[in-house]
Amino acid sequence: MPKFSLDNVTMDGFRGLRNLHLADLGMINILVGQNDSGKTSVLEALSILCNPLDPSEWAWMVYRRDFGGLDESRLQSLRWCFPRDARLADPDTPFEGFCSMTCDGVFPLRKLEVSCREIVGGLDANGGTSGPPGTANGEQWLDLALNGGHGNNDEPNRGVEIVHRTEWADGGPQTVRDRLWERLPKYPVRQVHGKRVMAETLTPYSYQINRTQVRTLSRLLFDLDSRSLLLDLIQQFDTNAQDIDVVSFRGSRPAIYLNHRRLGPAPLSIFGDGLRRAVLLASTLLSLKEGGILLIDEMEEGIHVSGFRKVFAWLTRVARGLGVQIVATTHSLEAVDGVIMPNKDSIDDVVTYQLSQAGDHTRARRIYGDLLLRLRYESGLDVR
Repeated sequence: MPKFSLDNVTMDGFRGLRNLHLADLGMINILVGQNDSGKTSVLEALSILCNPLDPSEWAWMVYRRDFGGLDESRLQSLRWCFPRDARLADPDTPFEGFCSMTCDGVFPLRKLEVSCREIVGGLDANGGTSGPPGTANGEQWLDLALNGGHGNNDEPNRGVEIVHRTEWADGGPQTVRDRLWERLPKYPVRQVHGKRVMAETLTPYSYQINRTQVRTLSRLLFDLDSRSLLLDLIQQFDTNAQDIDVVSFRGSRPAIYLNHRRLGPAPLSIFGDGLRRAVLLASTLLSLKEGGILLIDEMEEGIHVSGFRKVFAWLTRVARGLGVQIVATTHSLEAVDGVIMPNKDSIDDVVTYQLSQAGDHTRARRIYGDLLLRLRYESGLDVR
């Protein structure tokens, strides 16, 4: 019987991932490995897999990796999500890409194939029509029409057509198409429809973005149990914190404030990175429901090593209570230990995958349960 939303996953052709198989996922999954081994790419692929009928998730995925706008354009960012060769160094070279993923678990999706091709002003790069919006031949079309943002309007608007072809355990295949344009607004528009896993992704910098924090926290402040759990974690960092709320004293942009015994109403921004990161981790987890998945890139970011155990103990305990899977990356052996130690009595829920690249194959060495505990605390081995 399936245990989690995702029990087994394969990925091929997404960024640098080649024939990757993550077998027997647990409740708490930690991805380790050297730089460029594919840890962040796995989280990004999972975010796509959890929203298989929403191709606009690609726009959110590239935004999360490059929210500061270092890349020349979102279109250029999308090109790097697929296998490349030297010809694509020329941005005028017509681009097509393909990747595939499979999964099993409670979520009934079994296969997702994604194709991506460049289009210009409604035509593909070779001059053919990209097809009208609407429904034809059983295929569903979405067109975000995200025009009018930046750049010279005299130039043709370039974009990509993304096609998701899905296979399901509980129904026939479905195909969804979307067109994403180069001149995108700052925040993409989500197309939430159809079957999906409720999933949230946290990057190393998410806790510095007010919009992300306020949106997440606003979802749960009217839930007294969630509020109490959140305060429990906050008070482990600062015992003077009495409450948390989203307010706007000047009637402009809302912000998060702590009601502080010594400081009075104090904006979250004045506190240290550890507390701010913990608030985002906690509020995001609490906003998910049973069967949801929390994806955390660099779970140690912003938290001092002395706080690892209390933060990760809280995180894993609450995730179990909610029935939410966690998939997280880390470079820190102390962070791995911070997850293992509070979970010694339920260590079978914890799985570590050691990723590495080997030619045309991405390896995932699975270390789980009691073996993980023995390797760390009997043999003292570095499982990264």
